[in-house]
Amino acid sequence: MCDCCAHHNTVLTPEIKEVVGQAPFIPIATVSGDGQPHLIVAGKVKEIRGDNTIVFGVYKMEKTRRNIAESGLMQVAAVSGKKGYRLSGRASVEGEEVLLTVYTAESLL
Repeated sequence: MCDCCAHHNTVLTPEIKEVVGQAPFIPIATVSGDGQPHLIVAGKVKEIRGDNTIVFGVYKMEKTRRNIAESGLMQVAAVSGKKGYRLSGRASVEGEEVLLTVYTAESLL
């Protein structure tokens, strides 16, 4: 946990978790240390941990992992049916997993 702000509460509501779990693919955007955006598309999430962490299995993702090391910034979008969310936060790489700690969730639809 960081002490930068009070965002470590329940960000991923049951509805958001359902949308994330049902989304057929998840666009992932990261930013390099010099501010260059990088967008990829991942398959389904590997796991949702607790009320604020989304876990992706790493398949290649070399530039994404480099950007996470440089800036830590990450944003994903999840859409299922007529519900969608933009989830923003800080990312980290742990072994063969990319973890996104979600700070904000915005409705898209």
